[in-house]
Amino acid sequence: MTVSPRYQHAGLALARVTTDPGDLDPPTHLNLTDPAVVEQEGRAWLAKVWARPEVRDALTLASPVLGARLDRILVDGTTARTAKELRRAVVSVASYLLRWHRRATPFGLFAGVGNVGVGPAMAKVGTQHRVVARVDGEWLTTLIDSLERHPDLRQRLTVVVDDTRVVRDERVIVHRRAEVGAATPGPLRESSVRLSRPVRFVLTAAGSPIRFDTLADQITARFPSASTGKIHALLHGLIDAGVLITSLRPPMTSTDALTHLIWALRSAETDALDDVAAHLHDLEAISADLARHNHTSDPEQARAIRAAVTRRMAVLVPEAGHVLAADVRIDAKIAIPERVLNEAARAATVLLRTSTQPFGSAAWLDYHARFRARYGPGALVPVWDLVADSGLGYPAGYLGAPRARPAWRVLTDRDAALLALIQQATLTGAREIELADADIEALTVGEHAKAIAPQRVEVGVELHAASTAAIDRGDFGLRVTAAPNAHTSMAGRFAYLLDEDDHARLAATYTAGTERLSQNGSDTAIAAQLSFPPRRPHNENVVRVPPLLGAIVSMSEHPDPTRSDITFIGVDDLAVTADAEQMYLVQVSTGRRVIPRIPHALDTAVQSPPLARFLAEVADARSAVFRGFDLGAARTLPYVPRIRYQRTVLSAARWILSGADVAARPGTHDKDEALRSWRQRWRVPARVVMVHRELRLPVDLDQKLDRALLRAHLERVDRVELHEDGPPDGQGWIGRPTELLIPMIAITPPARPLPVTAAPGSALQPGDSAMVHAQLVGNPARFDEILTAHLPLFIAELHDLSDVDGPVVSWWVRRHRDMIRPEADQHLAVFVRLTGAQHYGAVAARLAAFAADLDSRGLPGQLTLAPTPQHPARYGDGPALAAAELVFATDTTAAIAQLAAAQASGIPAQALAAASMAHLAASFAPDPQTGYRALLDCLGQEHGPQDRALRDHTLAVADPDQQYRAVRALPGGDAVASAWRARDTALNTYHGALAQHGREPSVVLRTLLHEHHIRAVGVDPTFERETGRLARAVALRRLALARAR
Repeated sequence: MTVSPRYQHAGLALARVTTDPGDLDPPTHLNLTDPAVVEQEGRAWLAKVWARPEVRDALTLASPVLGARLDRILVDGTTARTAKELRRAVVSVASYLLRWHRRATPFGLFAGVGNVGVGPAMAKVGTQHRVVARVDGEWLTTLIDSLERHPDLRQRLTVVVDDTRVVRDERVIVHRRAEVGAATPGPLRESSVRLSRPVRFVLTAAGSPIRFDTLADQITARFPSASTGKIHALLHGLIDAGVLITSLRPPMTSTDALTHLIWALRSAETDALDDVAAHLHDLEAISADLARHNHTSDPEQARAIRAAVTRRMAVLVPEAGHVLAADVRIDAKIAIPERVLNEAARAATVLLRTSTQPFGSAAWLDYHARFRARYGPGALVPVWDLVADSGLGYPAGYLGAPRARPAWRVLTDRDAALLALIQQATLTGAREIELADADIEALTVGEHAKAIAPQRVEVGVELHAASTAAIDRGDFGLRVTAAPNAHTSMAGRFAYLLDEDDHARLAATYTAGTERLSQNGSDTAIAAQLSFPPRRPHNENVVRVPPLLGAIVSMSEHPDPTRSDITFIGVDDLAVTADAEQMYLVQVSTGRRVIPRIPHALDTAVQSPPLARFLAEVADARSAVFRGFDLGAARTLPYVPRIRYQRTVLSAARWILSGADVAARPGTHDKDEALRSWRQRWRVPARVVMVHRELRLPVDLDQKLDRALLRAHLERVDRVELHEDGPPDGQGWIGRPTELLIPMIAITPPARPLPVTAAPGSALQPGDSAMVHAQLVGNPARFDEILTAHLPLFIAELHDLSDVDGPVVSWWVRRHRDMIRPEADQHLAVFVRLTGAQHYGAVAARLAAFAADLDSRGLPGQLTLAPTPQHPARYGDGPALAAAELVFATDTTAAIAQLAAAQASGIPAQALAAASMAHLAASFAPDPQTGYRALLDCLGQEHGPQDRALRDHTLAVADPDQQYRAVRALPGGDAVASAWRARDTALNTYHGALAQHGREPSVVLRTLLHEHHIRAVGVDPTFERETGRLARAVALRRLALARAR
């Protein structure tokens, strides 16, 4: 057995490379525990380092606060006031320099990106890196906040309603971002205004950009009795609350946000506003300087420009901390052979294959099940209706979700297999687990062939080789360092640094596979870029991405009027639908499937608005969850060895270290001794990576400075992970820390057409409809007894069939089991269609008495009266729905008769159910042979051993004539045959009703077969697949006999 490839590289890779000048000379042997040494040697080292312009520039850009502190310390020589501060400064500066020397992750001036060619290995890194500077997100937000407070300027701006606002309980509500300077986004914050008639008018009138004064004039015309002062106060209040967004705020697709702001101010014709005009003049000068900076190739000149611009910007917005953000285009020529990319593609395949969630996360499995239960397959539910509190809300674990994420998890077979491999390696002293194909099989959850691979993923790897020649001859290894969520991207935010060809190649990866998702030639799928402000203004620096796709779903943004080439899709134009396997995002106005892409890697769980996360995830909610190798239950072990597949390290060796592990023993102050003992006990190498949340700092535990950094961090968090670093000569091929970021596309993306859609039906509420939905909660083992011995008698007493004026039209049952939460209570659902809503109360009372009687007999009698969801997209509406309900009723009668016959005859109920399913398919078609073929199409072929006796029972009772002689021969068989004939008539009627309304009946067949199984056997997917296999055997036998005639 071999692992079949699921991904291929897209012919494009980016290199993330440190800009380390190579002579930073961190004080690795400095004793930070000795105040005298810190004061003398530490201060001298700081002064030496701080005198280097490139170090001062990089550190000040990364942390202006640290830069100011260093200036203060090195100017003020008073030891008493600065001893502790001096030590903190040495630790901080050393941390930055070690990061610069050892990490390749882009951050300010410390590292950058460049393109990677495909060909013979080559790595030449120069020193003329190009720095591209932009105004910082917090600086810009602070400035715009100030400008927006100018009342005369506001009247000249265009405004637009925040398209993510919601109306709840007669108030308009918008989410608010964290304040400038906030370290975290914090909990969800809302702002609201009363939904008055003028506000309702504004929501419509400002649906697209409109000038403030023009909008005020329209309000005056609509409400002539309102004074100008009140109208302006209303609009100012809506801007302050965030309901209206002004043209000053650039969308996140604008990578040059300052240019957008300048354009907005010019468009507002601010010449008459002296203070604003002065600001505009300063902004134009800053913009000109930044443009000059971004095009210079002289590092000294660029440094001087940044310093001058920083001073000017600090004067304009003195309260801002950061003023500039920067990205670096590496001065490098890098190429790698295709075999390296293919190895990375194999690693991506293995990560997918060993995913702990091959069919979507538990939260989305639950959400999908609840969507289908409430709205039905094919229901096209507007996004706003779905995520509202009156809908399903957001999935569990989302910000603002009505359900919290479950805190527990089940120990799986995959966990057991991985724990066994880890224990075996630990006992034998092996430092790594080398996965064979058999191990991959053991670590596979579910049927991997049915898992849907995300169409596009990215994999970050370190390439380990001693030289480029070694790479070319195949002497290399890889280590996976990153595997972002499939709906996000680590590459997109650097697209603006790439040349035109690489930019186009990167953009093409986001649309790969969408053509296979088309339902037909005119009904195409479209990839759309999601653009939204982050919940924390500081993160604007990493989410500004130019338009990579021709369609954009923009949220809480004022649209850029200069981008007429872009198709904007509003949230109001989006809806969600689902079938049995997947959920889909659909553009309502065109019927196209929408594939959303977030082109950056900002955390979606906390840092992004929940709506953005929802849109990004829902379209592939049931696809396999792609991420780094998941340790599962082993993630809490104190040590996990390296895990490798072929050339690629999927998971580096990992240790968990707590503050208690390195605390000095009683009677001694030697903390290093405790660390040495811990390292010796757990066989921890010197070169490791300290990991805590977003922190990833390579450290050398043989060095005093690195140990001090480790202990300093443990004093703050008490627990860190240490990951094994790469081999000492691993970066020999390029001479510095480097990571490759490789986009991958699915080799054969699944062609999944959209289901037939329809508007969702409204739920029929208890007490106010002609439908009773009763749930009997309890032990499912007793449901058969209730069905065969009690429920039919109760219905017969409830309604004398000879009484045409009686309350009951029809009735049917379904068993319910939550397959996402198997520990949840199960129930038997009883549906009673009444002749009119006026009978509901009396029938409900009789049901209560029936439940009490069951309870007195020791049977499940916990009764709940529930709403009845309507599923027109699944079953049809009007006459079709009436015909469907007759099928439900006759199928229930058939299922109960089958259960009784099975109990009386000893024949397995599963055999009768399989034969019944084949008969059902034959009757739900123009002719039996067409029905059998439809059954074969909708029930997948299964493999493996089969119970021969059960198969023989099934074929014996499924005689090919319509007299059902084999069934009649069973005790109770006459009732089964009679019920099948009645169901045949109902199925023929329903088939005709669907065809008359232009619906394809075969699409409904899978649902009817499934519902018969849960009525006649139970809710068990594994058991149902076995029953379906038996039904296929019957269908194949029938088709063979038909051909033999």
